[in-house]
Amino acid sequence: MIDVIYNPVAGPKIAGRIEKVRSYLSRQGVPFRIRETAGPGDAVVMAREAAFEGADTVVAVGGDGTVHEAANGLAGAATRLAVVPGGTGNVFAKEFSLPASVEGCLALLTEGKTISVPLGKANDRYFVLLASAGFDAEVVERMHHRQKNALGIAAYVLVGARHILRKQPALWLELPGRERIEVQSVIIVRGKKYGGNVTIAPAGNIEGTAFQVIGLLRKGRWAIAQFALDALRGRHTASRHVLVRETTSVVVRSSIPSAAQVDGEYLGPLPVRFTMTGVPLKIVVPPAFPAL
Repeated sequence: MIDVIYNPVAGPKIAGRIEKVRSYLSRQGVPFRIRETAGPGDAVVMAREAAFEGADTVVAVGGDGTVHEAANGLAGAATRLAVVPGGTGNVFAKEFSLPASVEGCLALLTEGKTISVPLGKANDRYFVLLASAGFDAEVVERMHHRQKNALGIAAYVLVGARHILRKQPALWLELPGRERIEVQSVIIVRGKKYGGNVTIAPAGNIEGTAFQVIGLLRKGRWAIAQFALDALRGRHTASRHVLVRETTSVVVRSSIPSAAQVDGEYLGPLPVRFTMTGVPLKIVVPPAFPAL
């Protein structure tokens, strides 16, 4: 049995993608059902129900938010997660090098392979790829579905450009061994990518048991702009203003109210404890993953 879960407001092309999913699975002759979410948290419950009922696979159709919720519902379950991207950023699809077409993604159900990925946790919520606190998390907090659907990635750029003019709070990282470090912004990465295309953590390993902490040490709005430019060029890890640390836990606090996000979804205000767990998520990926 395959459960298809989709978010009807994930993007303007989502209806067409669902029809392609329905057509493909019907031709394959496999039993399936399609379920539409109505609000935040629905995909978590639906995925958890699918696992409880013994579904072989949950196919999440939509953006990174839908994938994030489905992953939380399947944490620790035997049911696999497959993804047909249909959102704005589709960071999950880029991290795992998923095919561009609906048919290509669904073909992985039989032609791909299944890997087991240990999940990270932010307070009580699991995450698959990354989390952050500070500037980019505050940008995520200020984003709306209408902006993303209308402008795509440009919406993040516009909101970020406005937000960089605001005062940025100082953050404190509390690492194992009572190490305490002040930063302006921090990204906690399970894999290698940020935003789908930028290699933010070259040493990251999505199948490993730790995450990479990337912290911006220098203060000020221009430091954020310089960090973004260096990251785009792949030079940020060589900067003396950037902290790179592999760890299994970190607590992030802020001097004034600030935000945290996980897998591109707003989590809530700081402080947040980020930890690696032994809870696995089974993910359907291309047979050549990881690409060399």
